[in-house]
Amino acid sequence: MFIESIILNNYRAYKGCNRVSFEQNGKNIFVLAGNNGFGKTTFLTSLVWCLYGKLMVDVDEKFRREINDSQGYKNYSKLNLNKSSAADLLAMQLDNDLRRHIAKTGYTEQQKAIKDCAQCYVEVNIIDTFIPSIPCRRISIRRTYDYFLDNEVVEVLIDGHVNELAKEVGYDIFINDFILSKDIAKFFFFDAEKIVNLAEVKSVEEKRRLSTAYSEVLGIKKYEDIRRTLENLRLKLRKNAGASVSVAKLEKLSAEVASIEQSIDKSIDERSTMDERIAALKIENDSLQERLIREGNAMSVEELEKQKALLKSLQETNASMKQKFRDMLDLAPFAISGKLLYELYHQLRAEQDAKAKTANADAIIYALRSTHQELTSNIKNAGLTESQIELLTSIINDSFAHHVPAQTPAGTTCKVLLDYTAGEINEFQALYDNLRFSFSIAFKQLVKDLKNNSNFLIKTQKKIQAAEQDDRNAEVAILRKQKNEISNEISDLEAKIRSISEKIGVLNKELTVKKKQLSELSKTMRVDDVDKEKDAIAERIIAELTDLLQTLRHKRKQSLEAKIKSEIDVLMHKSDFIHKVRIDLEEDIIDINLLDSKGELINKEKLSKGEQQLYATAILKALVDESNIEFPVFIDSPLQKFDSIHSKNIITKFYPAVSKQVVIFPLLGKELSAGEYEALLPNVNKSYVIKNYNGVSSLVEVEPSKLFDTLS
Repeated sequence: MFIESIILNNYRAYKGCNRVSFEQNGKNIFVLAGNNGFGKTTFLTSLVWCLYGKLMVDVDEKFRREINDSQGYKNYSKLNLNKSSAADLLAMQLDNDLRRHIAKTGYTEQQKAIKDCAQCYVEVNIIDTFIPSIPCRRISIRRTYDYFLDNEVVEVLIDGHVNELAKEVGYDIFINDFILSKDIAKFFFFDAEKIVNLAEVKSVEEKRRLSTAYSEVLGIKKYEDIRRTLENLRLKLRKNAGASVSVAKLEKLSAEVASIEQSIDKSIDERSTMDERIAALKIENDSLQERLIREGNAMSVEELEKQKALLKSLQETNASMKQKFRDMLDLAPFAISGKLLYELYHQLRAEQDAKAKTANADAIIYALRSTHQELTSNIKNAGLTESQIELLTSIINDSFAHHVPAQTPAGTTCKVLLDYTAGEINEFQALYDNLRFSFSIAFKQLVKDLKNNSNFLIKTQKKIQAAEQDDRNAEVAILRKQKNEISNEISDLEAKIRSISEKIGVLNKELTVKKKQLSELSKTMRVDDVDKEKDAIAERIIAELTDLLQTLRHKRKQSLEAKIKSEIDVLMHKSDFIHKVRIDLEEDIIDINLLDSKGELINKEKLSKGEQQLYATAILKALVDESNIEFPVFIDSPLQKFDSIHSKNIITKFYPAVSKQVVIFPLLGKELSAGEYEALLPNVNKSYVIKNYNGVSSLVEVEPSKLFDTLS
C-alpha cells in the first residue's frame, strides 16, 4: 500500500488547495519540514480525520482530549475550516433560507464562491492495495466538512467510481476493515516524542486497550471475532429450538449481559471524559495561580483555605485551653493555702481512722456476743447433766465477761469536725493528690501552650488578612473566585471518578457471573435435529479455533519478544542493558516486561526519556514487521530526546526499514540537524517545506539536497 498524494483544502492553517505528491523510486523517506506552529502536526491530524472522522477518538487519547476540549465533535469539525475562509463566509451574511435551499439542491455554479469558503476537505489517494473480491488500482478517500451547512460527508472512490459494496457496508466501516483499522492506526501515525506512552502503560484499562490493538496488528483479532460469531450462532440455535421457559431465560441472560457490557463501556467513557476534564481544569488552575502570583498574591486558593481551616482549629484549641485554664484557676486558692490544706487533710485522715476503729470495735463486740449466746444455747442441748451444764456455762460467762466490754470503748481522742462521707473523702483525696503531685507542672505547661497557640493564631490571622486584603483588588478577587470554583469542580469530579471506578468493578464481577450462567444454560439446551449438524460443526470449529488461538498467541508472543529484543539491540547503544524481553498474556491483558542479565525486572519508569522512546520505537518496528501490514508510517517530531548515537541508529536502521513509505515532520536544526540529514539523505525521495505567511500555511517542494538552504 502506497499513498500517492494527499490534498488539504482549507484545512485549518492550510488555505486553498495544498497538494503533496509522492512517487516510488526506490527511496522510502519523505520529509515535510517546517517551523513550530506552521502545520506539521496539523498535517498528521488531517490524515487521521480524513480516514476516521468522529472515530478518531479511538485512535489516540490526544484526539479524544481535543474533541472534548472543543465541547464535542461538531464543534471540533467547525474548527477544521481555515479561519480566514470562515471569516470570509461570515462576511457574506448569508440567510437561513439560502442554507435550506443549498442543503436541498446543492451548490450551483453561481454559488461557487460560497462553496469555496464554506468547505474544507482532506483527500488521500492510495495505490498498490489489495481488497478481497474488489479489483482496484487506486482508492480515493475524501472527507469534507461544510461550515455553512454544518454537515460532514465522506466519499470513497475505487478507480474513480463509487463501489456499491463499499457504499452498502458504509464508508467508515470499509476504511476501518480494508484500509487501516482505527485500533492500530496509532502505530502508523505517531508523535515520536509522545510514543513514550507505550513505555508508561500502567492501568488495566490501558493494558486492555493496548492488547486489543496488538491482537489487531498481529492478526489474532479476526480469529477471535470468528469464534465469537460462532458462539453467538450456537446461542441462536438454542434460542430457536429450546423450550419457551429456557429460551426466555436465555434471552433474559443475554439481554442482561449486553446491558452490563453497555453500562461498563458507558462508565469507562464517562470516566475518561472526566479524567480529560480534570486535566484541562488543572492546567487552567495552574494558569490562574500564576496570574495571582503576578498580581502580587503568592498565596494560592488552596493555601488560603488551609490557613482558614488552621485558624478555625487554633481558635477551637485556644477556647479549650482557656476553659481548662479557668478550671485550674478555681483550684489555685487551694494550692496557695497549702499549709491549711495539709492540716485539713490530716484532720480528715484522723476522723477517717477513728471512724474505722469504732466501726471495727462494734463489729468485734457484736461478733463475740453472738458467739457467747450461741455457745450457751448449744450447751443446753448437748445432753449433759445439770451440774455439767452449770459448770461450763459459768466458765464461758466468766471468760466473756472478762474480755468483752459491756459497751464500745471510747478508744480515740480525735474530735470530729468534718464528718465527710466516703464519696466526699475520695473527691478530696483526688484534689489533694492533684495539687500535691501534678498541678504545678500542668499549670506551667498549660500557660506555655496557651501562649504559643495564641502567637500562632495571631500569625495565621495576619496571613489571612494579608491575602484577603489583596482580594479587595477587584481583579485578584475575580481570579481567586474562579480558581476556587475550579478547585471545587476538580474535587467533585475526582469523587465521581472514584464512584464510577467502584461501579465498574461491581459490574465486571456481575458480568463474569452472568456470562458463566449463560454458558451453563446454553449447554443444557438442546437443538432441533435440523440444526444439530450446524451446532456440531460450530462446536468443532470453536474448539479448533481455541487451540489455534492458543498456539498462535504463543508463537506470536515468542516471535514478538525476539523482534522487540532484536530492535532494541539495534537501536540502543548500551550493550546487553536489556537482556531479555518477556511478554505476559492474561486473557485480554498484555504486559511487556524488560529483564536484565540477572533476570530481574527493569523499571521502565526509571529509563530516561530517550531510552523510553527507543523502547517504544522498537515495539512499533516489531509490531509493523509482525503485522505484515504494508501501510505508510508518519512520524512527527523525529529524533526528539535522542543523543547523537541513538539518532544515527534511528536514521540508518529504523527509518529505512520500518515501511516502504516513511513520512517525517522534522523541525530543521533542532529535531533534525544538518549532519543527521546528511546521513538520511541517501534514502530521501522527496522533501517539502511548510511556508507560512500571515498565519496561512502552504507546502512548497524543494530539492532534497537543498532542504537546509531554506533555513537561511
